Amino acid sequence: MPSSGPEVLAPAPRSPDQPFWDPEAQTFDPERRRALQLERVRAMVRAILETPVPLFARKLAAAGIAHPEDLADVEDLSAVPTTVKQELRDAEAEHPPLGDYRFTGLDRCARIGTSTGTTGTPTIAMLSRHDLWIEYESAARNYWRSGWRPGAVVTHCHPAYLYGGGLMLSGTLEYFGFCNLWVPPPDTPELARQAIEIWQRIRPDHQMVALSQNRFQEEAAALGIDLWDDIGFPRFQMGGFGGPGFPLMTAGVECYAYLGGPNDVSDGALLHEDWAVVSAVDPATGRDVPDGQWGNLVVTTLDRDNGLLRYDLEEAAMIDSSPCPSGETTRRGFWGGRFKDLLSSQGRHVQLPELEAAIGSVPAVRTPSLEFVVVRPGGGPEPLQVRVEVGTGDGDRASIADQVTAAISDRVGLRADVEVVDRGTLPRQGYKQRRVIDD
Repeated sequence: MPSSGPEVLAPAPRSPDQPFWDPEAQTFDPERRRALQLERVRAMVRAILETPVPLFARKLAAAGIAHPEDLADVEDLSAVPTTVKQELRDAEAEHPPLGDYRFTGLDRCARIGTSTGTTGTPTIAMLSRHDLWIEYESAARNYWRSGWRPGAVVTHCHPAYLYGGGLMLSGTLEYFGFCNLWVPPPDTPELARQAIEIWQRIRPDHQMVALSQNRFQEEAAALGIDLWDDIGFPRFQMGGFGGPGFPLMTAGVECYAYLGGPNDVSDGALLHEDWAVVSAVDPATGRDVPDGQWGNLVVTTLDRDNGLLRYDLEEAAMIDSSPCPSGETTRRGFWGGRFKDLLSSQGRHVQLPELEAAIGSVPAVRTPSLEFVVVRPGGGPEPLQVRVEVGTGDGDRASIADQVTAAISDRVGLRADVEVVDRGTLPRQGYKQRRVIDD
């Protein structure tokens, strides 16, 4: 099994009929893959100790690991304390600008980016040419197993510049052989119209604008354009981008953007285990939880110029080791959401997409786009405080509030006080809507 490949703009062409992008890697014997993981884990430990990489060297010392051979099996990694994002922030603050957890300097770096910073100070992502190649190849596996093939037009509106996601996504699309139709996030009506106008001229075969689709829908409706009938977008499914059981696909641009991807014959996402050790970990013990149980998503990246050791993303994950009918031989992962995003109310923990799906089931608030906010609950018995905009069809506000309240009760099991407000009342964002507010 090759450890790397040609770091060039375009990979070798494949027959469109073959089932996998990289058949050897994706159907590799699991025991041999396990041996490859151990080889790469030991190489990482050696680099940590010899470079050295102080933050991770301290983690190894805490586990009593002084030599790569101290790891007899990949499972021995569980003795190493995990690292959370706040530790990376602290390291960068104490050892500016890059922290004391890097394996290389800027001279080996091809791209600098940052995390989004939605839950704290952004961390710096450093990617070498080889690290980018791993991401591009990983994304190609995802695209291929989804049935996509080179030559299609794919549109997206990921932000760029310091936010690393936009350029990363564009790079993977172009490497795979797609025509990359990159439009700006719809931060203003003018920017939204730019995208809509180019989509009318060049209709995309695939779209990746789900996090901003509400904005595009609203602006298109104002222009008398239907994104589905006039441009060919697939119908947007409310609440379809999170919640328990959603296929695990990413560990963030600072760790492993394309950790795995779903297929059409089984649940979950096939993990790219030649390039990562992925675990669902009990945070109290540091040990893997049994298959089918939820734990913290912990990732060790492999064969990278800059990697992360036992990185705890503080997100819920579940692993399934049963054979996949597709013929791929890696384990599958599921994502259960970020713990920081859980809404705690009335003795229950609820993911925001669950609430979105319930509210979006009411037609009177869905057209041309669903706009709502929820006041961050304090975890007590009080009802959720929800504000939702009326749809363009207007209607009796009291009746709409009753419908939304009933939908939240029936689908989520929570009591809610719902206020229906005028269209255009709530704030808009071009990318990643802010649905939870502090009141």
